[in-house]
Amino acid sequence: MTGEGIRLAKRVVELRGCSRREAELLIEGGWVRVDGAVVEQPQFRVHAQNVEIDPKASVLAQAPATLLLHKPAGLSDLQALRLLGPASRSPDDASGIRSVKKHFSQLEPLLFLPDPASGLMVFSQDPHIVRKLTEDARVIEQELVADVDGDIRPNGLALLCHGLSFNGKPLPPVKVS
Repeated sequence: MTGEGIRLAKRVVELRGCSRREAELLIEGGWVRVDGAVVEQPQFRVHAQNVEIDPKASVLAQAPATLLLHKPAGLSDLQALRLLGPASRSPDDASGIRSVKKHFSQLEPLLFLPDPASGLMVFSQDPHIVRKLTEDARVIEQELVADVDGDIRPNGLALLCHGLSFNGKPLPPVKVS
């Protein structure tokens, strides 16, 4: 076993005197560095490397993440989801939230946009936000801007206000101008 090293979680237990679960939470929360680099995998093997635990470390579970993304036109929702990651975080973000890999897994896309459309998309792990945005989707006001080439039929605006359907389901009334 000495050739393989030991799991990082076990080393953190030795250093901190905590339970294995607490050690895993510290590691997954981005509070543990191995030779100066943050390691978020509890099963990571360490030998004689320097393992440091941030003095501000907390074993409180990371709050579920909700991320906003301006989806460019031409991308599907799945392609937009792939854009999310630590590299896409705004340099102007002043939230103070520590970004960890866990924030970018199991994100649920909400309020879908068609592939040709661009606009704000919400991705969340928080069940409260997911429920709110899915259950209230029919009453949440959304603004869409459409560029139209050519002339519209004489009753075209009235038809847009009520009478549209999507995937065979009638859409709620809209305000069109």
